[in-house]
Parts: sequence; structure tokens; C-alpha cells
Amino acid sequence: MKKLIIILFAALSLLACGDEGRPTPQGQKSIDPHKPMAWGKKHVIYVFADDVVWQGAEKQLRRTLEREYFTTENEKFFEIKRVPFADLEQFYKYNNLIFMGDISSQTKVNEYINSVISPRIKAEVEENVVGIYPVENLWANDQYVLFMLGSSTQKLLELNYLHLNQTFELFKAKLFERFRSQLYAGDIYQRSTFRDFPWQLKLPQKYRVYKKDKAGNFVSYLARLRDKPDRYISVYYQAAEHDIVDKEWLIEKRAELAWEYYDEDEYVEENLRSRKYQFAGFSGWRIDGTWMNKKYTAGGAFQSFAFYDEETQQAFLIDNSVYYPEGFKLDALIELELISETIQLK
Repeated sequence: MKKLIIILFAALSLLACGDEGRPTPQGQKSIDPHKPMAWGKKHVIYVFADDVVWQGAEKQLRRTLEREYFTTENEKFFEIKRVPFADLEQFYKYNNLIFMGDISSQTKVNEYINSVISPRIKAEVEENVVGIYPVENLWANDQYVLFMLGSSTQKLLELNYLHLNQTFELFKAKLFERFRSQLYAGDIYQRSTFRDFPWQLKLPQKYRVYKKDKAGNFVSYLARLRDKPDRYISVYYQAAEHDIVDKEWLIEKRAELAWEYYDEDEYVEENLRSRKYQFAGFSGWRIDGTWMNKKYTAGGAFQSFAFYDEETQQAFLIDNSVYYPEGFKLDALIELELISETIQLK
């Protein structure tokens, strides 16, 4: 297979005129005041594919896009639902869509795709064998549509198999973008709020100071809203003449801070996951896992990031934790991660 080409295109560069009586796509990145907002849930992806393609692609598509993240239970990033082509009129304005097409086939889905893609794109797919083409705000604002195209059914299925991780990353990036937009639609604290620290965050004002040490090396914020998870974000730093941040330091320091400031919180060792991580422009470490508190018979999920800044000779640890026995916690962890990534050093 030739090298995959991924193209993020401007308005009308992908799509030509649609069939009469069907929605005519006019994709663009910017918000169009004449279009409605996209419908549906952010985590659901609707797929249009003919029977042969769906039978060959479904297993791998679900395995990758419905990958799970363990909080205190397995939670899926996305849920895949196949839509009959006859229902296109009902679903074409939903948040997340995938069109899987063999441009050489004459089935209804493929005929429709051929009727809307431009001759240039069709020629590219024929030349390169496959192609992935994402479009934003195609039929509705805040919509993400992915065209996965192949010059034959076999090549399309190979594309689906070999590049599913890229497909997941595209939808994940869009999901995080949606959360970021919603998160920062309201007011955030001014920079002066963090004048006593060598760092600052883009912190929404729904977060309030929860714990703070006298030296100012540790501060924790809490967002507590009705019928939503409790979300804690804390920042710790310490002077260090050399880089002391590694997996062991992060695990030990996180355990120490949680025990002291969260009233004897502990992490569940068998659920701990660790990896090197690029965070806020720094190379560091990340751990994810579950926490428990025997004193209060409580528990939840957490994630922690740590990095070392050579310029200021300081080690930083940002910890996020969620408490919500009633339901899922992944969305809250995504929000906390987005806030954490806004850290800036002074």
C-alpha cells in the first residue's frame, strides 16, 4: 500500500454537488451562523458503510475507537453505531460521522460518496490507493466528518486495519477540543490569582481553593457542582539542583501528598499505570490509577503529571483526582487534564 495521505481541506475542496433531495456538503472549519449546531452525544460516532465493508471493518473499528480507559471501571472513549444509508437524512447533522467508501463500487453508500467528492479527490484516491479526509462543520457547526476512502474494498479494509490508531487520534483530538471550548466558555481566574506561585494556570472560576500549605509549595482546588463529579486539581513544586523526576519519584511524591493533604488518600497499587509523557512543553512522567480512603470508605480515579524545569531548577507535580460514586469519571478527568496542560512557569 502506498503511503497514506491525510488532508485537512478548506471549503469545497473535497466535495462537489450532491444528488437532488440529499444534503449537499459545504465543509469548512469556521463557524457558519446559517448552520445549526451538531446534534447527538460527543462520544458517539455514526458510521455509513455498505454491508461488505462493514462486515470486514466492524471488529477492528470497534476495537480501536471503542478503546477503554479504566477509572474505577472501564469507560469507553467512543461508541460506534452503524446507520443504514436510508437514514442519512436523519443523521447527517450529528456530531461525529464516518463515511467508508470503495470508490470503485456501485452500492448506495459508495454511489453517494462518489457523487459528493470532487474529481480531484477521486483522482488522489485512485493514485494513492487510499485516503483519509476529515472535514469540520460540514453540515452543522461543531461537526466532525471523516471520509475513509479506498480504490477497492480490499484497500479500504487495509486502510481501516493499518491506520485505525490515526482515526482514533483524530476523533480524540476533536473530543478534547470540544471539552476545551466548553470549559473556557466561562470566566477564568486572573493571573494575579497566582502571584504567590512560580506558575499559573488557566483555571475556571468554578474551582475554589481546597487545601494550601503555608510555604506555598502545594495548593489544591476543588470544583463541586450538583449531579457532577467532584474534581480536584493540585500543583506541587520543589527546588532541585538536578532532574529528580522519574517514575519512582512521581509515585512516591504523589502518595506522600495525597496522604497528607487529602486526609489519608492512598492509591491502589495493582491499578497503577505509568509512562513517559510530553506535558505542557516538558518531557516527564504520567501515572494513572485509582485512589481509596479507608478512613472515609471512599475512592475514585486520579492522574498525575511530573516534570523538571532546568531553567528554574524546580520539579513540578500536577495531580488530578475525581470522586463520583454515582457514575462515569472519564469526562471529568479529561477536563482536569486540559486545565493541567495550561500550566505556565514564570
